[in-house]
Amino acid sequence: MNEIFAYPASVEQKSLRRRFALSPVVLMSLLVALCAIGAAVLFAASNKSFVRHNAAAAGVPNNEWALAATGAAAKDGWAIRGQLSETCTCTVPCTCNFGQGPSPHSYCHPFYSYDIREGRYGDVSLNGLHFGAADLQNGQTIFIDERADAKQREALRVIAARVINHASPEETEAKVKEISPRIRYAAVKQEYDNRRNRLLVAGLGEFAADYIMGLDDSQPLIVRNNTTWRIKDSIKAKTSVFRVKAGRDAIDTKNTNSNQGEFEYTDKTDFGSPATWACGGASACGTNDMHQHGSGGEHGKEGNAESCHR
Repeated sequence: MNEIFAYPASVEQKSLRRRFALSPVVLMSLLVALCAIGAAVLFAASNKSFVRHNAAAAGVPNNEWALAATGAAAKDGWAIRGQLSETCTCTVPCTCNFGQGPSPHSYCHPFYSYDIREGRYGDVSLNGLHFGAADLQNGQTIFIDERADAKQREALRVIAARVINHASPEETEAKVKEISPRIRYAAVKQEYDNRRNRLLVAGLGEFAADYIMGLDDSQPLIVRNNTTWRIKDSIKAKTSVFRVKAGRDAIDTKNTNSNQGEFEYTDKTDFGSPATWACGGASACGTNDMHQHGSGGEHGKEGNAESCHR
């Protein structure tokens, strides 16, 4: 007969078991730590994917915006990202944002600002600065943050020529010379949160808008991949005030469309061909003397989504 004997554990074995035994508290701590590490890895992977997706949407294919920003150390390289705040004379929603003509008027005059939260031009920091424009019936007024020093102003003139006027890299120098006389250096106050946006440009104009909230009032309405502004997600809003005065042009209205959204651009972004057509004006669409208010397309092509805004 085979018998199995259980020998009493030695003192040394008991000591080893006690030494390596894990109490419930230790086990729980290890589980929490592993969960935290897993969440951190998942967040990092998700964030990396988000950055890559937005960089591609902004015209930097197969590259991350962070890498593009690092490359801005080159003499003429630049990269900016932040928030666009915009309004126009169209009702909500601006039909230009959906590839149609302006409504209810035969024109669409926008007023907008880019808040650069992070940006560089070569080795020049652009963090916290603003630039934008008012595209009105008798012309375009570009503004640059008055806090910018000489090097920053030079950089922002180049970026404005690319972003606002869609100048190609080869045409940028000539375009900067062309637009410089109508650039204003002004105090800019651009504010936005999860409910509203506001823009105030000293000596030029202001607007304030409330986001249009969804049915459950938890989040605003968002239009993805609109046909006009080069931002992926556009929060729709409605103005409570919209006033602009530049030369012979004056706007004083409310209840118009407003957009709010993130932008990410670099010197490699394709902003489209130079715009020569406006969303409306004093006369029929497509007259030569209209201000620029488009993202490219053929001159005077009515109903072409590529010809409106940027």
